[in-house]
Amino acid sequence: MDSLDRTIIDALSRDARMPYSRIAEQAGVATTTVHQRAKRLVERGIIRGTRVSVDWNAIDLPIAALVSLTAPPDRPLKVVAEALGTNPHVISSYATTGEFDILLHVRARSSDQLGEILDELRHHAPGPTRTIVLLATYFEHRLPALHES
Repeated sequence: MDSLDRTIIDALSRDARMPYSRIAEQAGVATTTVHQRAKRLVERGIIRGTRVSVDWNAIDLPIAALVSLTAPPDRPLKVVAEALGTNPHVISSYATTGEFDILLHVRARSSDQLGEILDELRHHAPGPTRTIVLLATYFEHRLPALHES
């Protein structure tokens, strides 16, 4: 992966709908070059898709929480994570080290609904949990610097 690939990834991570012509202009290359490079980045699995940035309040899911859970020792972690992921309010799932095994990012309409979601999640991982309700999101889905300094 070279500097042009990094430039393309950086531009598309900020605006996935940015025209290739604009990226090409900024990079000082032909539009067809950017198009071919972007296509190759997708084929190689480096770019795995595009995302929609959602206003969670507008879709009535203003409550965000991080939920840490411990997987039962008799079940593989991946199996537990897959079971937890069947809940439509779980938007991300991570394997972790330390006190807990799994960290989930959850969205809910209300604190009452969050309580119901937590009860459902504990069905799959009945051990200790820790829930942190998020008060504000300052930024998310940001890529680290891709160009070497």
